[in-house]
Amino acid sequence: MPAWLAVLLSRLASVFRRRQLDEDFDQEVRAHLDLFVDENIRRGMTPDAARRAAVVRFGGVTQLAEQQRDQRGLPLVETAIQDLRYAARILRKSPAFTAVAVLTLALGIGATTGMFSVVHAVLLRPLPFAEPDRLVRIFEINPLKRWTRNSAAPANYVDWQKQSTVFTEIAAYNGVDDKGRSRFDLFVSGAGEPQRVRGLGVSANLFRVLGVAPSRGRLFRDEENLEGAPRTVIISHGLWQSLFGGDPAIVGKQVSLSGRSYEIVGVMPPEFAFPGRDVQVWLPPGYRPSVFVQLRRPHWLSVVARLRPGVTIEQARSEMNTIAARLEKTYPDTNTQMGVRLEWFHDSLAYDTSSALLILLSAVGVLFVIVCVNLANLQLGRAVSRSRELAIRQALGAGRGRIVRQLLTEGLVLSALGGALGLVVAFSARAALARYAPDVVPVFADVRLDRAVILFNLGLSVAAPILFALMPALGSARSDTLQDRSDSVSHKRSIRDLLVACEVALSIVLVVGAGLLVRSLLLLNRVDPGFNPSRVVAFNLLFPGARYGTDEKALHAIEEVERRLQSIPGVAAVGATSTLALRGFTYTSDATVEGRAADDYERELRHISVSPGYFRALGTRLVAGRWLDDLDRPPKPPVTLVNESLARKYFRGAGASGKRISFTKGYEKPEWLTIVGVVADVKQDGLNKPAEPESYVPLAQQTQNSTTFVVRGIDDPALLLGAVREQIRGVDKDLALTDATSLDGLVSDSLGDQKFRTSLLSGFALLALFLAALGVYGVLAFFVSQRTREIGVRLALGASPRRLFGMVVGQGMRAVVAGAAVGLGGAYAAGHAIDALLFGVKSADAPTYAAAAAILAVVAAAACALPAWKATRVDPLVALRTE
Repeated sequence: MPAWLAVLLSRLASVFRRRQLDEDFDQEVRAHLDLFVDENIRRGMTPDAARRAAVVRFGGVTQLAEQQRDQRGLPLVETAIQDLRYAARILRKSPAFTAVAVLTLALGIGATTGMFSVVHAVLLRPLPFAEPDRLVRIFEINPLKRWTRNSAAPANYVDWQKQSTVFTEIAAYNGVDDKGRSRFDLFVSGAGEPQRVRGLGVSANLFRVLGVAPSRGRLFRDEENLEGAPRTVIISHGLWQSLFGGDPAIVGKQVSLSGRSYEIVGVMPPEFAFPGRDVQVWLPPGYRPSVFVQLRRPHWLSVVARLRPGVTIEQARSEMNTIAARLEKTYPDTNTQMGVRLEWFHDSLAYDTSSALLILLSAVGVLFVIVCVNLANLQLGRAVSRSRELAIRQALGAGRGRIVRQLLTEGLVLSALGGALGLVVAFSARAALARYAPDVVPVFADVRLDRAVILFNLGLSVAAPILFALMPALGSARSDTLQDRSDSVSHKRSIRDLLVACEVALSIVLVVGAGLLVRSLLLLNRVDPGFNPSRVVAFNLLFPGARYGTDEKALHAIEEVERRLQSIPGVAAVGATSTLALRGFTYTSDATVEGRAADDYERELRHISVSPGYFRALGTRLVAGRWLDDLDRPPKPPVTLVNESLARKYFRGAGASGKRISFTKGYEKPEWLTIVGVVADVKQDGLNKPAEPESYVPLAQQTQNSTTFVVRGIDDPALLLGAVREQIRGVDKDLALTDATSLDGLVSDSLGDQKFRTSLLSGFALLALFLAALGVYGVLAFFVSQRTREIGVRLALGASPRRLFGMVVGQGMRAVVAGAAVGLGGAYAAGHAIDALLFGVKSADAPTYAAAAAILAVVAAAACALPAWKATRVDPLVALRTE
């Protein structure tokens, strides 16, 4: 055994045998002293003189004992244990300070940990696939269509597969919205009302590309991609447990999905989720071969690929751009300026939320620093009351380093308690987020308090005392002596003023950010959605293809549902649509306007199928022409309504009614739709986005599945929905009503992300203001307590209370004004980061900055008022006796 290891093990063993070793050392010392005493007595000394001489000859017993302990044990560990015990005793003697400090730290550390848990889940935690850093997402881009991240056309996807050499495989899936949530509803038939499950259409090789295998059964086979193959399905672990009770013989069994029978061929592992946690079943597309070979419109495939080993994403971009240019030359009618965009797959999933999450994490980080600065102020104030204790310790030989270490240990104890309580706060925040803001976190992310989050919490708990305890500790050990503490007090006051200025500066950055988001949200709330949401409910119905496989059958069912809903007492209007307002997704096609040049057409113009009663139920204005009616169906010529945006763009204020538009560009005989009316713009993508040109065609001309019904009626939506369900059962007991909502709720939900960000940042700002006010109050209270005698003298010599009040307030406001000036400059410098989150207001909005400064001034003045008032109430005689 090496010598150093033997020494270390011996020292470790001595830590646990300390009492026995001390007793052995004491016995050895007594034996030596007795020998010296006996020797001195033999020399003729008296017993007392002999003992005194023996002690002198032997040396300081206490010093020798300390040296012996240092040599046999672990002095650093033992000293740390002593510091921890002393810190616990000191903090126990100040329960109010300890409680305030621990709770403040719990808020700061807990809020930061909670926000980090979301950021970690969305941006940092690797996706649960094999080698996720080799997965890329492929989008189509096209400046003519204003595409920057669009889905791919099937035929283009097939050509990428055939011509690319940089990927091991390329897979596709469809059926998700712009937030990665499945919009593919299926219904499991059985006893009672059908149960909805979320599905996803996937190419057979998707799971191979992801590098995952089922926990039971097998993956899809390539031939199952195409029409005519046996219908198969892979289910999630959660669905296997909830719907099938974890049946071990589930593989090979049949399940009825929306009226069609499928064979369950696999069950995915518990941790698998793709593309989000909401998807419960995966199905091969079952398309005709011609679809993938010929169809370059529309674009609806999400494409993911795996890079070959050693291939960089830049090399893949270069090859894919070459392929896109080749396809443009080959298919100029559909692929003009059609390019590609490659993103890391993880980045693509977090694309819409990453900026907002990083801004919120930065904001809560600022709050954490404010918490630490506030505690540093408290520590400095507390150090004054402990100045005599620290001075005595210095006089008894404690060095500056020893005192600093002791004070840092006290800070570490506070931070450890605050960090532990902060984990509870973070867990509660996670639960609240899942309950009250489920749409804020992308569906692929699983927010949990895992090892990385706990380590982050520990890191904050270690960093916090460095931020809030180191400066007070150095200041307290600087010059506290029994003879003169005036310089130290003055030094502490200067430090506290600096800390208050820092608090104010950081607080006003948060207040400005919150103010900008509040103004943005208020402006959004005043945006006209283009319809009247009062007393209206909406819900989806999917008509299973097994029973309603033709347009005629689906249309007959839709009209029967409308007829029955119209018969409900109190219902004023009923309508149906392929896409409800504010839901985002719409069908698009290239369109040509009659009378314009052959090559002058709108690429990807939106078109929505509606029933004649839709706009009346929605509460949308008719601007010109007429509404659609029940006679607008074959064999009559096809017609359409258009919105104001389309009328303005194509007809420049002239009447659009009577003009014609076609969605069949490239056909020898285009099918022209006659515009019979113009309706007001309805917000489709969100209140913060302008209305796009849209065409509304009758469902009788173009039937879509699934269908959203809109019912305007009685005041209580819950009662109305109950009656709606009864009527739907009368049409078909297997039809399931889903996504039921009031239109008021729809409008409110469309603002969910903005409300969440605004509420969270506003909460941070309010807490920061509160802490800044405490800091200002603490400094002034310290100022008054330290200058009580001076204030008494001033009052005794005739100073007016008003002047004293102004002096104290001025003392506090100096630091506030300095901090506010720095904070406003910092808010302006950082403002560009928040621009993407704003609507109708710029980050350099002067009224918001002025309002933030005014709020801070009021809060700071209120914090200054109480200490200033106390200063004017000082009794001169009592003040003069204090010294």
